[in-house]
Amino acid sequence: MKKNILKSFAAVMVLFLAFTQSSIAQKGPRGEAKKTPVERAEKMTERMTDKLGLNDYQSDQVAMLNLDLANSLKDIKDSEAPRAEKKESAMKLREIYVADVNTLLDAEQQEKFEKMMKRLKKKRGNKGGKGD
Repeated sequence: MKKNILKSFAAVMVLFLAFTQSSIAQKGPRGEAKKTPVERAEKMTERMTDKLGLNDYQSDQVAMLNLDLANSLKDIKDSEAPRAEKKESAMKLREIYVADVNTLLDAEQQEKFEKMMKRLKKKRGNKGGKGD
């Protein structure tokens, strides 16, 4: 009977460890599940539409730019390039992105967007350079 209990306990522990390991592998540094570029782009678009008051046309165009940015940043992150080169590429990409978004916005929206980007840059800077 003790052998059955030990076998059951061992089986439960194996299952527990298997589930724990798989859930840990899918989570980022803050314990949140890693998002795909599509999910990040959708979230960015929702936030920008809300905070900048984008109309349907602007929102659709920004969604495309956000998806391009998210995919390109993932490609940079996944590349074999040195860290400094990745950072430089990401910075250039973001500069182009900001310029492209600004062409879609009116003056008031551009001001709000600039403030959003400054807050994001400051937040990214607080991570010790990570995320660039």
